[in-house]
Amino acid sequence: MDNVPEWFSGVRLNFAENILFSRFAGDKTGKEDSKFALSEVREGAAEWPIHLSWGELRRRVGVLMQAMRANGVRRGDRIAVCAANSIDTLLIFLASTALGAIFTSMSTDLDDWAVYNGKSIDLRAKMKGITRGMQSTSEFKGIVSLPRFALQPADVSQIPNARSLSSYLAEARPSNNTLVFERVDFRDPCVIVYSSGTTGPPKCIVHSVGGVLLNGRKESELHIELGPESVALQYTTTSWIMYLVAVQALLVGSRVILYDGNPLLPDATVLVRLAAQEK
Repeated sequence: MDNVPEWFSGVRLNFAENILFSRFAGDKTGKEDSKFALSEVREGAAEWPIHLSWGELRRRVGVLMQAMRANGVRRGDRIAVCAANSIDTLLIFLASTALGAIFTSMSTDLDDWAVYNGKSIDLRAKMKGITRGMQSTSEFKGIVSLPRFALQPADVSQIPNARSLSSYLAEARPSNNTLVFERVDFRDPCVIVYSSGTTGPPKCIVHSVGGVLLNGRKESELHIELGPESVALQYTTTSWIMYLVAVQALLVGSRVILYDGNPLLPDATVLVRLAAQEK
């Protein structure tokens, strides 16, 4: 296609604002502060999900957004995340797009540790390799390490251009969690996803803000009939387009379950039991 048609010229909107609020700016209908928005479930811990309310989600996105702004993130910047399907990853997605930045995600994880199939894997050697490989890119600013174990974050002081999440968040004033949304054109880029690699190396696919929001509404409300009382569970990694499908259920006020790990551990019924538990 030589030319991409321009739809809804003059319309300005923001992906994160549509996720965090409802029908108009500041509207919390179906997304009330005390209502659960997310449930994070880690491998081997399906019985102990971590729940996050809409109010707390908005607050934490505001804190991270202000930290990113203080570190110079602006509209059009690219924020790349190699991380688990977790609350922290989603916070980065929403904070990035709130600022008008372009988000992309990939697994396996660039948390400081990964846990999969009952094994814990130290990923700091991979982090060093990534920083070395990015040195020739003038726009590369560095790595922020997400702690897989919040009470025992790994020491990343020996990794060039790396810093901990806690030090990054400290760039924002502790009391400043104000949400500010950079509204962009309907056709402006929002996310970069990737082809499967079946016909060669994976290829980048850029989706617009308006396109993602329209398709998210269509799939969530018309195809799956989700609503504010629904609970959505889609097994996915952050590399797959289904990560976007899982997240977009938040548009209609559904609670989204973020599952990280082997879907067959301890047995093949773990996700079925999780769905029954959280319905």
